[in-house]
Formats: sequence, structure tokens, C-alpha cells
Amino acid sequence: MHKTRHKEGKWERHKEVSINWKHYDESRLSECKKMLDLTDLFHELDRPIHRREFKLSALTILLLFKIFFGLSYRGIASATKDLGIYRMLDLKRAPCYKTIQNTFRYLDVRVLAQANQLLVPARTLLAGIDSSGMKTKRKGAWIEVRFHHYMKPKDFKKIHIFVDLISKKILYCTMTPGKAHDSSQLPMILRHTTWIKVEIILGDGGYDTKECFKAITNVGALPGIKVRKNSVAKNRGCPSRRRAVVAQQQNMEQWKRNMQTTMRCVLEAIFSGTKRRFGEYLFSIKAKFRRIEVWLRTLLWNVVIYPR
Repeated sequence: MHKTRHKEGKWERHKEVSINWKHYDESRLSECKKMLDLTDLFHELDRPIHRREFKLSALTILLLFKIFFGLSYRGIASATKDLGIYRMLDLKRAPCYKTIQNTFRYLDVRVLAQANQLLVPARTLLAGIDSSGMKTKRKGAWIEVRFHHYMKPKDFKKIHIFVDLISKKILYCTMTPGKAHDSSQLPMILRHTTWIKVEIILGDGGYDTKECFKAITNVGALPGIKVRKNSVAKNRGCPSRRRAVVAQQQNMEQWKRNMQTTMRCVLEAIFSGTKRRFGEYLFSIKAKFRRIEVWLRTLLWNVVIYPR
């Protein structure tokens, strides 16, 4: 995640990376406790579901456990009963797998977004936006041979995240069809994150549009977006993009240092980390439930992340 350079046959780091393994181990050992402590964060969700002893906040914690350990609904229901997790959540008895599954019907994206605001800073120097694809199916070739269930053309969803590059926490996320363009999502994301103050917002060439530059300047931030090679300085209607074109054409290396563009690698690291830890496919079927699942993954990442 740190820039390296080649000099006389040797690779040198600009910054030495050191990890306090003792603190790292303590952080990993307390991950389940951090998830259990989120019960107070979801207190606004509490309302009876089927039976009054099942609080929505406690069922949401069980969904986080399911995503974290990659279990099935029956698996998390069995673990809740056999390991006594329901007692830690102040439940009188363990819920069945169907009750846990039906929790998606009562969750709302806006409530989860408000809960996420309590886990991230309200001001940051550097933020970035990017997108990545997520699988919706994980059937293999054996399913086709054994059960004659032939797969349809592979479908995927695109996940857009807005990240604080300093704390490595996800500020906002959204899900779109796989063929949706990145640039159309940036203005919408910034409208939903007016509560945070950002000085510089980084993005790749897919966000090189006048609308994106205007949306970034409207929130009082500097756009760190690399423009096209054939861009011209006579850019009418968008002074911020014209200034970016002039600065990049005069001295690209100086512009990169001023905008700290090397920090964009944090976005790719977050996508890689979430897919490795929580899986690279979405287990939900309905579009509404998939959006809620993406937000649960976001909350889980912001809670168990080890900052360094």
C-alpha cells in the first residue's frame, strides 16, 4: 500500500511499514465482542417480530455473525442455541433460522446508514470513491452435471464505496446493476454524505465528467481526478475541471504529489479485504435485501478493521 521505487537494482520504500503484532492479535481476539457491542447502536430498530422476546437489534447482530463466519441460516441458528449466544443478546430463547432470515424484511438502508455515521469520523483530509463487481451466484459445473440445472449468463452487481482514506473506513456505499457507469453515482453519494467535511476527493478516470467535478466543488472539496490525455484547457462551464487539466498538463508529478493520488490503493485494498473476509458473492436474492446485505458488510468492515 506504499509507493516503491527502483534504484540501482534495489527496491526502496518511501515509508517503513511496522505492525504491532501484540495489538493486532488483541484486536482480532475481540472482534466478536465488538459485534456484540453494536446492540446499543441498533436500539432504534427494536420492535417485536413474530414474538416479543426477539429484538430486531439482536437479530441484526446474528446477521452480522452469519456474514462474518460465512454460515448458513441454519448454521447460525444452531450456533446461537448451542453456544448460548442468545443469552449474550438478552434473549429468552434462541430464534429459529427462519426468524433470522426474515430480519431483512424489517431493516432499512436509511437506518443502517445513520448507524454507520456513528462509526466514522465527521471530518477527514482525504477521501476516495471507486467501484467493484460482486457475484450473485456461486453454482459450479458439478451442479449442471448432477442436477441438470444449467446456469444462466453470469450476472453481477457493482458496489460503489466512498472511503475515508485516512481511517480506512467506508463512509457510504450503494449498489447498482453491473453495467451502470461510475460517474453517475458520485453526485448521489455526495448528496447523502453532506454530514462529513472532506478536503480532497480522489477518483479514477471513470469520474472525469463535468458533473463529477461540479459535485465535488459544491461540497467544498478539491477534485483529485485524472483527466483524459486529449483534454483541452478551454473547458466551458466547469472551472474546476479546467484548472485540473492545466495543472496536469504543466506538471503531472507535482499534481499527483499535491493530491496524494498514491492513496487510491487503499480503495483496492478495501475491496480485496472485504471479499476475502466476507466472501465475494451476495447470498441474498431480492434487490432490496442485497442492498441491506451490502450495508451490513460495510458496518462489519468499519467495526472489525484494524487501523494502522
